[in-house]
Amino acid sequence: MPPAVDIPRCLDALAMPDEGVWQMRETSADGIAWGERHLQCIWSDERFRPREMRTTDGRPVRVLSAGEWNGGPGPDFRNALLEIGGRRVRGDVEIHIRPGDWFAHGHGDDPEYGAVALHVAWFAPRGGVALPGVPHVALCDAMRAQRGFSFDQIDVGAYPWGGGAASGRPCRDAFRGAPPDRIHALLEAAGRIRAARRAREVASRAVIAESPAQAFYEEIMAALGWRGNEGAMRALARLVPLSRLEESDTAEERYALLVGTAGLLPKTAGASAWAAKLWDAAFRAGATEKPVGTIRWKLGAMRPANHPRVRLAAAAAMFGGAPPLRPAVFSIPRDDPAKWVKAAQKVFSKASAPGALLLPQSASGARPPSPLGVARIDAMLASAVVPALMAEDPDALRLLDAIPGEDVGSAMKATATRLFGPDHNAALLYGASALRTQGLLELWRGRCRAAPEECAGCPLATRQR
Repeated sequence: MPPAVDIPRCLDALAMPDEGVWQMRETSADGIAWGERHLQCIWSDERFRPREMRTTDGRPVRVLSAGEWNGGPGPDFRNALLEIGGRRVRGDVEIHIRPGDWFAHGHGDDPEYGAVALHVAWFAPRGGVALPGVPHVALCDAMRAQRGFSFDQIDVGAYPWGGGAASGRPCRDAFRGAPPDRIHALLEAAGRIRAARRAREVASRAVIAESPAQAFYEEIMAALGWRGNEGAMRALARLVPLSRLEESDTAEERYALLVGTAGLLPKTAGASAWAAKLWDAAFRAGATEKPVGTIRWKLGAMRPANHPRVRLAAAAAMFGGAPPLRPAVFSIPRDDPAKWVKAAQKVFSKASAPGALLLPQSASGARPPSPLGVARIDAMLASAVVPALMAEDPDALRLLDAIPGEDVGSAMKATATRLFGPDHNAALLYGASALRTQGLLELWRGRCRAAPEECAGCPLATRQR
């Protein structure tokens, strides 16, 4: 039997600091039969990634951490840790087939790419001229030293969650053969840490805003932002506070105010009757000007149901009308966690359903049945509602284990793969419990997003004897 992991010691040492669609194949006159996805796999997997690389101006490049694979808009890898010419650099990595694709794809004027620390392309720049101010690596030069390499060795469907996602990380050995109950204990303990920290954050925001209702509204808005737009949604909730929404008489007015302030009005007011009506309402609300401050929305590689306009339809329906959402949720009896979850799901589903009437009809005249599905509601209950309840009643923590686990994102999948192996049973280990998925997220936040060289100091890196 493998030695057991000392879970309390692990958690004490975690520290928990505060803080488009890929093309599978591209064709050209060069006869290329592979795409950027293959190059992303090479960069991600140290089994393929060259150990010796140089920039086009001759500086050696050492990869300390390849970064977090970004499945949405923006650079391909976020938060990489590199040594370029002996100087340590943290930033993003963008990968292309040809250096000129940087300009062809419009990255030069996109602020999303302002933190790119390294540009990697298969081919070298023509004439040796790379991007101004951004180091460039020609991958083909370095790959020539990889004897026996073939693109056929890369199973693009296995990335980023398999195919070496756990390589270079010693933590997987700590849980090899560990029984599920010990893994449950670790994740649940980390989940409790995250919930307590989130409750403190909600309480602090309520003090700053001088309104628990405003703090609750901000948390729900951030949760509506899902992956990528949490910060933008929170910023919008401050530009359009709950008190201002409550001044609007109808959901249509609230929706126009939110969409207009967000800078998400349709580009052409007369494109459709729906767009014209929305522009007219936003004009009356004084929300057609450029948003105050900077709200950057991530809109690429996104399912239509996750678009901010759809989420704002849910917000317009849930907030500002009657009955108020927060009292409705807070008044649900909490003596039976399972019953509380069902009742809370019903409250959110009923409150958000009228938002469907704010959205444009499809060509067939149909509207989506609701701007919020059950899975998104469950995620909101775990990430926003329970912490808000815990800010007033710490015992509300026990509700988390009754909420189904949310769909895990890229960071959580990478963490689970490292800790439990690429073939772990997600449903058995964490899928049935939001407390465990929240714990998985906290483990990534506290340790697993660090560079591999920092793993030696992690208590999860080796077996505890």
